[in-house]
Amino acid sequence: MLGEGLAQLDGYPFEVRHSTGAQVRAQAVAEVAADAYAYFRRLLGGVEPDIALIVVDKEDWQSRQPYGLPFFNDDKDQIRPGILVMPARSGDFWAAMADDLRQTSPGAFRRLLATYPDGRGGVDLQPFFDLITIHELGHAFAAFGDLDLPTFWLGEIFANLALHVFVATKRPSCLETLEALPMVGAGSRRLEARMRAEGYTTLEDLERHYTGGENPMGPLNYVWYQYRWQRIAAEMFEADGEESLVRFWNCFRGPHRATAGEVTPEGLRSLLGSEVSETLGAALDRWG
Repeated sequence: MLGEGLAQLDGYPFEVRHSTGAQVRAQAVAEVAADAYAYFRRLLGGVEPDIALIVVDKEDWQSRQPYGLPFFNDDKDQIRPGILVMPARSGDFWAAMADDLRQTSPGAFRRLLATYPDGRGGVDLQPFFDLITIHELGHAFAAFGDLDLPTFWLGEIFANLALHVFVATKRPSCLETLEALPMVGAGSRRLEARMRAEGYTTLEDLERHYTGGENPMGPLNYVWYQYRWQRIAAEMFEADGEESLVRFWNCFRGPHRATAGEVTPEGLRSLLGSEVSETLGAALDRWG
């Protein structure tokens, strides 16, 4: 069972476990998550997800995802009803992300070198992924708050919006850390051209190929979607502030708001544009 038998940290509103030697990283991640937990609890109706934050080395990683790609799940028979699993340090996946952008965006890559320096002339994405803890916490609030999100991609946009709203509102000094990587990734025309030639790019593709089935989506293809979703979240916050997250929450909490015929990007556009954010609706219209 993931997390079972690992060292434990006390003093947080959720359980915290970590691999041997990862205590400092676990404390840093837990402090960020605790602040975000209190913020979302206040903003989102007092929901208190029953979760464990698990910060692990590669040796303790248990997932179909590559080491380095954080995740949340609420599967049965875990150490808590929900778990947030974070990598304790860098690995091949983060290196592949950086190399991808080095090749496709050599000019903009200088921004990544300045924002995430590793001290040896390269890139260390640890500061960015520390913030992704908040994205995974957004998934936990959606799950324990009974959000009825009709598509997988809508859940990802909600989690990205939660991340951006918290950082912009409570830790604005971290905005460059949050935004540099998605800006470079979403702005790379060469990367987009390669994805359109070799990968999946539509929201329908994501529904069919990310969660398994035939021809599953590769991790770097999935990250390309995340770059774009994070930029949409930033645009939503710039337009509506933290109210954008509250409106998203209220729209999908409780009885299902979208009929079966609306569970498509096109069908959801009217609902999202009118009840969540005009910015989100417009962004989905532009998605090609």
